[in-house]
Amino acid sequence: MPEAIEPTEVSLDAYTMCSFLPNLDSARALPLVLIGYRLNEDPWFVWLVPKDGVDPSGLTEDPYYAKVLRDPHAYFKKKLTKYIEETGCVKRGIEMLTSCHQNHLAFTPLTELGEVPFRHPLQVELVGAF
Repeated sequence: MPEAIEPTEVSLDAYTMCSFLPNLDSARALPLVLIGYRLNEDPWFVWLVPKDGVDPSGLTEDPYYAKVLRDPHAYFKKKLTKYIEETGCVKRGIEMLTSCHQNHLAFTPLTELGEVPFRHPLQVELVGAF
């Protein structure tokens, strides 16, 4: 049995969560990553999938999204870096990422936290066993 992960406190000024929707009209989603930031810092990624990605079988036949699922770490880091460079700001880069990718990759609204970390609970319905 793998060793338990020691919980780590994550303190963010704002965050969004991205999930993969197998079908655009689906109420079920596969959570992929929580993306947040602290003022004057690089973005934070809290991964909700394994480092080696997810097997897209049964989730999508679209080659673009299959590639995203197989390597979400590289995909999101590359896309967000591009938008941060374009806007010159982490917050605006995250906002651009969420506004440009709202199809099968569904983002929650960017939630500002202020001094109260995670005052809004995350609600996710997980996709059944693969």
